[in-house]
Amino acid sequence: MTARMILLTFLLATTAFAAPPKKIGRAMVTFYWLIDESAPRYRGKAKAELVDVRGRIIATTSVRFRRDLIREGSGHLRDGRTVAYDRRVHGTNRFRIVQSTYGVGQLGCALVPYRTVAVDPHFVKLGTTISIPQLKGARLPDGTIHDGIFVANDRGHFRGAHVDLFVGVGPKGARPFIRKGYGSRSHVKVYQVGEAAPDDCNR
Repeated sequence: MTARMILLTFLLATTAFAAPPKKIGRAMVTFYWLIDESAPRYRGKAKAELVDVRGRIIATTSVRFRRDLIREGSGHLRDGRTVAYDRRVHGTNRFRIVQSTYGVGQLGCALVPYRTVAVDPHFVKLGTTISIPQLKGARLPDGTIHDGIFVANDRGHFRGAHVDLFVGVGPKGARPFIRKGYGSRSHVKVYQVGEAAPDDCNR
């Protein structure tokens, strides 16, 4: 676990005890992850250009990688760089290179596996710390036990009562929650346990 993740865990734990939980509602849970261009599914011919907001070509990848990058939000290029979806400019999708290992969310904060969740801001306000009790106790890949606390610092491409959990690199990252009995499109109860300032990424 990195120093940043240790700090984030401490701050989340502190927030969780600072105020009594406030029920937000019942929500569908799904998962998203960082994609890897070196994975077998992206072996297709490199003919899709990733262009930044200034019109400069960042990389040329397979059509499938580019399509999945738009959907998932962040990915690793074969040369080791991390690329993230930026926005549409004049009707075309644009991308950017980021320094964060796992990419960044809509608030510009680094995505943190098993902490970051994407939401509809009308359901959960961006920047809110939430608790999902059903996911507490999941054993993560590094052997630690999840405390059920997440941070809504990414915006999902959906509307309504839905939380999309960031699980690191690839779909296998969802296994800890699937083993708990909560696979994609299952339903959980969501509670608000704290809220940080919009520009605070250490939450």
